[in-house]
Amino acid sequence: MAWEIAVAGTVTLDDVVTPQGSASAQQGGSAVYFALAASRYAPVHAVGAVGADGVDSLRTTFEGCSVSREGVVQSPGPTMHWWARHDFVRWVTADERTEQGAYDAWRPVLPPAAAAAPVLFAGSMRPDLQLAVLRQSRARLVGSDSMTVYIGSRGDDVRAVAEASDILFLNRTELSALTGHPSAAWLDAARSLCGRGRLRAVVVKAGPVGAAVVTSSSVVERAAHPVETVMDPTGAGDSLAGGFLGACARAERDDEGFFPHALDEGLRCAADAIVAFGTEVLRRRSTTAHLVPD
Repeated sequence: MAWEIAVAGTVTLDDVVTPQGSASAQQGGSAVYFALAASRYAPVHAVGAVGADGVDSLRTTFEGCSVSREGVVQSPGPTMHWWARHDFVRWVTADERTEQGAYDAWRPVLPPAAAAAPVLFAGSMRPDLQLAVLRQSRARLVGSDSMTVYIGSRGDDVRAVAEASDILFLNRTELSALTGHPSAAWLDAARSLCGRGRLRAVVVKAGPVGAAVVTSSSVVERAAHPVETVMDPTGAGDSLAGGFLGACARAERDDEGFFPHALDEGLRCAADAIVAFGTEVLRRRSTTAHLVPD
């Protein structure tokens, strides 16, 4: 048995350019990457919005995976579309733009099974929507993510989301924006958040360097899982969160002593996300083995 997982977030079609090539209208979104990674460990309930132009792609992406689409509503408008160029020198997203589409008018509603899931991830999206999700959930283990643009424009809401979560997933730039600490002082920044509200841990993502899980009493750093070639880093952070919370769900553990193992699993899933354009490797791993060995 395993705890079931709910995820609410974006469902997108992505046009991505990297030094390794490009891909158009590929399946993406925080809810999608997270769900594919987490579903190799436990059943996942996805909550989001998709346009008529993205229904077939989403169905194919989740086919054979332990992911319920009951909470994904179809909009008459287009699916949210994201364009980005990845810089492999600074490891940042450049020339980014978004057309909101179905996401613009979406208000998340968790079906009963998603609301009752013991694990919840509020994926990167507007913090008012994250708060709406948190209010509907009865999860015992809550994770959340954010983006620098929301931290700058809706900082109070982002802080409210963080304090209503058990685990916060941020990169060093986002952590700096939220706390005011310089990026180099990421450890102090993460520790300054632990203990606020219900927040118990901060997972600090550092791209090709790896990641760390920080609590008020400990810090565990891990190198990135090695890959032969990075093709497309889109979705790596959401996949890391999926692996981390998925491992917790499979083991039915949410204690600090388990977090290092959960981080290892998260980094393994992040590696699967970056070795190809889009979600195909994550999807294949989820369909061939819903559970990975400890």
